[in-house]
Amino acid sequence: MRTSTPTFSGLMLHRDCFMKYVMTKVTKRLESSKLRAAFNQAPKILLLSLSLGTSSVALLHILHRQLEHQDDRTGRRSFQLHILLVDQSAAVEQPAFAHVWRSLKQHFPSHSYSIIELESVFDYVPDSFLTLSPSYTASVSDFHSSKRARLEHFLSDLPSVTSRADMVGIIRSQLVEAFAKGNHCDSILYGDSTTRLAERTLSETAKGRGGAIPWLTGDGRSPHGIKIVYPMRDLLRKEITAYTAMAAPPLRPFLVENTLGKKSSASSKNLTIEDLMGQYFESVESNYPSIVANVVRTSGRLVAPPLGSQHHSVCHICRLPLVSGAEGLRWSGEQEGPAAPTCSNGSKDIPKLCFGCARSTLNP
Repeated sequence: MRTSTPTFSGLMLHRDCFMKYVMTKVTKRLESSKLRAAFNQAPKILLLSLSLGTSSVALLHILHRQLEHQDDRTGRRSFQLHILLVDQSAAVEQPAFAHVWRSLKQHFPSHSYSIIELESVFDYVPDSFLTLSPSYTASVSDFHSSKRARLEHFLSDLPSVTSRADMVGIIRSQLVEAFAKGNHCDSILYGDSTTRLAERTLSETAKGRGGAIPWLTGDGRSPHGIKIVYPMRDLLRKEITAYTAMAAPPLRPFLVENTLGKKSSASSKNLTIEDLMGQYFESVESNYPSIVANVVRTSGRLVAPPLGSQHHSVCHICRLPLVSGAEGLRWSGEQEGPAAPTCSNGSKDIPKLCFGCARSTLNP
């Protein structure tokens, strides 16, 4: 007997057909990104950055089913999964996730699992921009405080909630990439949907990083040498939400809502750019889903400029290349020139910032 499940827009979808549709989208993206090892090669190690949100948990479920299918067919897996969760409690209030994490490991037992705290960026990225920020070096006593206190001090000194959310995202990305390299992973997988990538495209452009969109939303090798892939990029958020409801058993028990930037407020000054873009695309996705897809397809046509020499300039904070026209600010906020500030030792080698990071970290 064929069973149908009511989903968005009042449509009735056959469960098995819809599940296959979603899994096929992900499979094709994995194949085009060449993330599977050949038969005579050792399985590739893929790091899945898990947020315990809808998209990343759905991606874990899909990848797990693919591996089970490979076990049944050939007895050999073309890739291995390492699941990473970044504990962001030092930066944002978040629900307890320990019981969900235990349940997840019991339900998907054949993978490796790790949890790292956001403040461990000081260990994984010892030359982090945090150690050279003015707010960090202002007091010698801060150097002797805990890593968590040092991070909290840096974030509390930022000028706005948008700045704090922006810096937390940058720190998390750098931490995930450093962890992947340290654990010899071949690629990093993120569960961002079409809707999420559209939100990021517009929000990063509004924050001043439009020149870095190819690196921030596209599949491919990052400027630091590791491959980053978004296997869910061809699926809308509402499609992934429907998938989690149709999965057997349901995936909802494994979901923990991320409260970073999600708190509603009557005051617009307490809304981040990400909040505003999220509200906008929530309505657009419901009524005009093709617009959401067009934003991502258009940004996907952007080509990252060649990096050329290994000595190319990079932003000291986000570590993305400074493309032509997007450089010239130093940490002090002054433009480069004859009167540019110097370091205490007389050197003019003061860290450069892209416009996006300058706007996030420099007080008006």
